[in-house]
Amino acid sequence: MINHWKKAGFSVPEIYDRVIPDVDEPYLVLSCIEGMPLREYLSTDTFPIDEKLQTLERLFNEMRERHKLAVRNDDYWLVHYDPSPTNVICSVGQFWYVDFEAKPKYPSVMEAAGTELLTLCKWIVRDLGIEFLDRVMGIVATSYRGQEPLLRLLVKRTSGRPFQFFHRWRDSKRKLSNPRAATKYDIANAIEKLL
Repeated sequence: MINHWKKAGFSVPEIYDRVIPDVDEPYLVLSCIEGMPLREYLSTDTFPIDEKLQTLERLFNEMRERHKLAVRNDDYWLVHYDPSPTNVICSVGQFWYVDFEAKPKYPSVMEAAGTELLTLCKWIVRDLGIEFLDRVMGIVATSYRGQEPLLRLLVKRTSGRPFQFFHRWRDSKRKLSNPRAATKYDIANAIEKLL
């Protein structure tokens, strides 16, 4: 996947095949990336909120282009299957993606891309603060203008699940134990309002 992303023009670390003494299994070494994980960047008070939101706008614009390419080419390999702010490194003027996971089964590339976006948004809002939910989702809606079917599918896969009463009850209990938590229902509801 790293080589595939690199060929498609997305920032991933270099791979070095190394023999490590006393390690019998093949060992993969990745180049060091100067920067900080997106989670650390969003959680720190060092940077002003407007700068963080501009950074997220750049990130979502880049993701939109990758998702558009993935859906157009039916390319499951351009979706990140462990979308977490710890797996996106903010460097000067670009984002580097790390920690790729094996592709799970999805009925379509669009569903895989929607799940990546939903999951990453959930973690971003948690790290930035639930009070920024509407602003972050506004950025997502603007960035994904023209790709509303992906956003609608994201909402449908969240809100259209069977036994909604149970899932939302469980979600509300989670929110009671941690009011600052962002859940996939928060993300889906915010996107639905914007659509």
